[in-house]
Amino acid sequence: MDNEIKIISDREQKEYLPCCPVQVKQNTVTEENGTRQLKIVIVPCTDRTPMQCRLTLSFTDARRADAGTEEVTVPVGETAALPCPANAVYVHSRVEQVRQDETVLWERGDRAPLQLPEQAVLWQTDPLYGQIRRECEGVVQPVFRPDTLDGLWRCTCGQINLEETPVCGHCHTGHRWLEEHFDEAYLTEEKRLYDEMMAKNPAKKVTVSRSKIESDRLKMIAIFSGMGAALLLIVLLVTLIIPSVKYSRADALLEEGDFDGAIALFTDLESFRNADERAADATYRKAQHMTGLSDVYLTTSAKEPWYSITEDGVLSFRKDDYTGSWDLFVVPDMVDGVIVRELDRNFFLNCKDLVSVVLTDCLEVLGEQTFFNCESLTTVHFGANLHTLGPRTFINCYALTDITVPDTITKIGLRAFNSCTSLRSVHLGSGITSVPSYLFSCCYSLERVSFGAPITAVDEFAFSECPRLEKIYYPGTASDWKAVKIGEENQALESVEIVYEQ
Repeated sequence: MDNEIKIISDREQKEYLPCCPVQVKQNTVTEENGTRQLKIVIVPCTDRTPMQCRLTLSFTDARRADAGTEEVTVPVGETAALPCPANAVYVHSRVEQVRQDETVLWERGDRAPLQLPEQAVLWQTDPLYGQIRRECEGVVQPVFRPDTLDGLWRCTCGQINLEETPVCGHCHTGHRWLEEHFDEAYLTEEKRLYDEMMAKNPAKKVTVSRSKIESDRLKMIAIFSGMGAALLLIVLLVTLIIPSVKYSRADALLEEGDFDGAIALFTDLESFRNADERAADATYRKAQHMTGLSDVYLTTSAKEPWYSITEDGVLSFRKDDYTGSWDLFVVPDMVDGVIVRELDRNFFLNCKDLVSVVLTDCLEVLGEQTFFNCESLTTVHFGANLHTLGPRTFINCYALTDITVPDTITKIGLRAFNSCTSLRSVHLGSGITSVPSYLFSCCYSLERVSFGAPITAVDEFAFSECPRLEKIYYPGTASDWKAVKIGEENQALESVEIVYEQ
């Protein structure tokens, strides 16, 4: 039996290849008979049905070190099982070509991915949430607000579809239906009519307590003591048949993706069969669906009282309440049913025993001074969707010796690595196009800096007090480097060797 152990997708939810008729929805690793397999699910973005998709798979291990590359061809709309390296933990799937029979529908060529804005999540706090659920009942499970972008539209299930495609390639919901039923004016009017109807004909909710059931049962035994067969039928109905029907209904809702409905029914069944375990399983599967992850670190502020989270996903941390290990700190994916999208200001401030941190793939922003004065910090595993490092993120992290800023990061605040006195080597990903003020100021051990993309400016004091800086690896020509605007107090750049990489 397959045992799913971890999702290994590095897919960027905000990234899209122009006019590509497919989307990689999921990469998972399973283990069967001691052998790891990669399972890929590819969904069409158009009403045409491409038959095959050629991918380049780049594997990395737990430390993001290279674990091999492979080119594969997989069917669209089906789950493809492929061998993968034994040490693989992450994979980046690069779509190269899409074919239908012998016809090439799309080829990557020189196309660069587009960065798409984040799709708005449907929160239960939305005043129209209830009406949206009623509109979508039996049609689609609403997760996001559908939107239209240049050349494409995104369904409420999160699937990207080409502009001319009338039906979602993932959940098969019609584009026109979504536009009509998610219209604010339409939803507001329908909610008003629904509220008026409910005011005239209020639903009568009958609540029967356990004590009432037991009382009625005792009365029936006393009155119909001679009707043993009938009593047995009633007992079976109350204690077995009805709960069994409810259990089956909850099971069906879970398979249909109605996680809230399944959780409510399983919770209501309490200890019947393994309903309590199924309620927990439904909650976990809801978390998997919301985050897009297979292996979800799901917790609550009641279980881990050092966490608190806002509705927007900003996570706060009270270090004085924390009872876990500082050797390896894993940031959760979800807290109290909310996806962790940002670490609040001063999250790890003065956590002097913190050594290693793993950041969730859901995380997008590290707030101001996240690791300020984390004197023992040596390792940070960045998540796949992180795009912002706030000001003074790693200031005074004296034990940090090397850092690789991922390509997903497009914004770094000033003084982000100020006074990292042991920092020797830095790679800035392709999302960084300028070096902010005081970024590496007082990094006395800094020897090498490499850039993933050409830059336009180095702001003032960015490399001040960097006496050991020897080499800068720059992806451009000498004339490109000459065009870079360099601010004051960057004398370290005057004698440094520039290695041009084209």
